[in-house]
This record gives sequence, structure tokens and C-alpha cells, in this order.
Amino acid sequence: MFWKRKKFVAATSFTGSAFDAALDYCEAHESIISVSTNEFSLQLGNFTVNVRRALDDHWLEAQASFDIRSEYDSPAYFYNQLTQKQFKHMTLIVDAHEGMGLVRFNQLMQYQARPEKHVYNMLSAFEYFLCGSESRPWSDDDLQFYCDGRKFNNATEALLFYLRKVRRCPVTNQTDGHVTFDLGGANVVVSLVAVPHEFVLRCGFNDFENLARGDRNALTPHYFAAAYRKLPLHTASYCFNDGISELAISGTLTAGTEARPIFTATLAALYQVMLDSTERIKMNPGLLTGKQQLQSEQESILQAKQFQGDRTGGVEFLRDA
Repeated sequence: MFWKRKKFVAATSFTGSAFDAALDYCEAHESIISVSTNEFSLQLGNFTVNVRRALDDHWLEAQASFDIRSEYDSPAYFYNQLTQKQFKHMTLIVDAHEGMGLVRFNQLMQYQARPEKHVYNMLSAFEYFLCGSESRPWSDDDLQFYCDGRKFNNATEALLFYLRKVRRCPVTNQTDGHVTFDLGGANVVVSLVAVPHEFVLRCGFNDFENLARGDRNALTPHYFAAAYRKLPLHTASYCFNDGISELAISGTLTAGTEARPIFTATLAALYQVMLDSTERIKMNPGLLTGKQQLQSEQESILQAKQFQGDRTGGVEFLRDA
């Protein structure tokens, strides 16, 4: 009977240091170049990946750089091409940075049942983006997640169950590619991604639409960063050709994981940056007209630090969900 349905129990969750777990795995399986207290580097094909200890050591952070000058004629062209590529592979955050391309990985490792697979997924994402190959497939044994006693073999299906049945968020739109939920007045989109161990949450804005109409080349990477950029970079922000911008965050589930706390924490990170960006645009309307200039990514980050979601209405209601 329905009320006698068996409840599944997840494995013990990981609560240790994401950085230390990544270092242990990479020392055993990868080619380490250098190691320090808070950072290590490894060789991945012709590229160097730097893994650093995050401010919140429950999040796994890494980045790699590559030369874009030979591939792209202008920052605007770079911006357009790489954001389109990023949209197809949301586990990575892509930026223009002083003539170099910078690709970042930032995901929550806390609560994973098998944290080494999370590191494995990070390396797979870099390998896909930098080297153009995908040589680290997951087996079917790695695809068994839990959410409130229900078992899932697809992370997106687990997320949809969480939003529909656990949080009881109303559905406002549904297509073959996404499902949109009303989350406290904000429309949050769940992308129906094909990779079964990954999930993506997105939130859309119209911030740059008027600026794009005035000048297609006005959307430099610095303006792109203007609305959302703030350390730590848990979220990716990007813009389509029509000036519609989006905020996105992704996650990974490993076998045996209880997904509920991961979904709650990931959603909280998205919601906080959404609040920050709204406050920032209110205080700096010149960002959207071209009257206010940003000369560097660092300037954008410093400005963004003025706005903290937990001070402006925050994410408290998400923390214990």
C-alpha cells in the first residue's frame, strides 16, 4: 500500500574539507605539479588546473586559464562565443580576464556520500572544456540518489521531486527543456539536463536588454560581470544575444547521497546572489545605460561586495527546508 512504501536510507554524508578530499584524490590519481597549504596545481593535458581552499571549505573551487587571443578577434566576440559554450556546460563558469580565458569550477561537496566522485566530476568538466574530450564516464552504479526516502537515478528528477513535493513550489511553466517554479515571487528554472548525475538551476533577468539594443558591442565582459559578480563565485552569470541575462548554479550528486540538504544549500546560494544583483542594479542604474563604466573585473567584484543577500532579506527561509 502507499503508506507502507519502503523508505530508502542514504549513506553517511561527507562533512569534511573539500580541499583536503580533492588533494588526497588527485595525489593518488593525477599528476600533481605543486602543493601548498591552501592550493595545489595539477597537469591536465596541456593545461594546468589550480584547486584552492574556499572561504567555505564545504565548496570545491578550482580554475584554469587559456589564451584566447589566437581564437577570438575581440572581447565582444569572445564574450558571445564562450557564454554560448558555457550555457551548454553549466558546471563551469567562464570569464574573459585580461586577454586570457578563465574557466572556474565551484560546487558544493558537503553532504556527498562519495566525495571522490565529485572531484572526478570536476576533472571531467575541465577535461571536456579544455581538452575537447570526455574520458571519465560514470557507471550506472554511481547513479543512485535519495531525497526524503525516495530513490532516484537522475539528479534532475530528484530536484523536481524536491521542489514539487518537499518545498511544494507551484509550477508556472513547463516545456521539453525546462520546468519553471515560483519560489517566493522569483521564477526559478530547472533545466532538464541530459547528464544524470548533474542538475542546473537558473533565474532569468532583463537587465541588459536596453543596453544591447543601443549598442551590440556594449556588452563587454565587465558589463556582463556587473550585475552579479561577487566572491565566492558559486554562480555563473551570462547573457544572450537579445540582452536577456541569466543567473545559474549547478550541482552534482554521487551514489548514496541524500540530496535534500544539497538542493537547499545550492538554492540558497542562487537566491542570495539574486537578491544582491537586484539591490546592486537599484543602486547603480548607470550600469544598464552605459553611463557607468567598469574598467576591470576586479572593480566589478569590489563593487559587488557592497551587497550581501543575508543583509537585505536573505536566504534564512531556505536553510532548514
